[in-house]
Amino acid sequence: MELTLFLLVIFSTNLIQGITGFAGTVLAMPFVILLYGIDVAKPSLTILALLAGLLIAVRGYKDIVWKEFFKILILMFIGLFAGEVIYQYLQTEVLLQIFAAFVILIALSGLFQKKEYNLPEPALNVILLLAGVIHGMFVSGGPLLIIYAVKKLPDKQNFRTTLSMIWVALDIYLIIKQTGAGLMTAFTLTTTAWSVPALLIGVYIGNRLAKKMSQQVFLRLTYVLLLISGVSL
Repeated sequence: MELTLFLLVIFSTNLIQGITGFAGTVLAMPFVILLYGIDVAKPSLTILALLAGLLIAVRGYKDIVWKEFFKILILMFIGLFAGEVIYQYLQTEVLLQIFAAFVILIALSGLFQKKEYNLPEPALNVILLLAGVIHGMFVSGGPLLIIYAVKKLPDKQNFRTTLSMIWVALDIYLIIKQTGAGLMTAFTLTTTAWSVPALLIGVYIGNRLAKKMSQQVFLRLTYVLLLISGVSL
């Protein structure tokens, strides 16, 4: 039953990932934590996020905005290092509460904020740093990153492919770190391998839907799913 639920989570969240280029991991993380615990959820979803990012980035390679890619990558890596340090010194229960509150806040903001605010460049840079911190702690920096990306990457294809390439770079680093920390256990790798077909099908369908449907509709759907996953924690 746990494996079946895990496969359903991976399929549905990567369908969203295929449409928008983000949110797959942050949607899946709370549910996978409930199923297997955070020490399985983090490495498993990091591997799957890397695969999903590669699929989207390779298909849309020409749409990557490299100037923004390198800026985002540098600032998020700085934040990621800080997030790893914070994760080591706080109790898991405290981190999960912070994570749940963070997801709910982002979801409610996305659903009910009607006025669009033009943030100054320094504020956007701070948001990138915080996105890196969250990614270092929970492999889920997407919600903060999109606040930056929607301002700097208004074209849907540029948005999807550039963000997907960011996840590829960050997740390669995280996989190396998690392997060194002994998190890539036989159980984690076996469970992850079982879910790869669900990921491939989800990303494929999501890519098809992205070409036909409004991104705005699916952003709202993503915020609803974020709210559900946050409340579940």
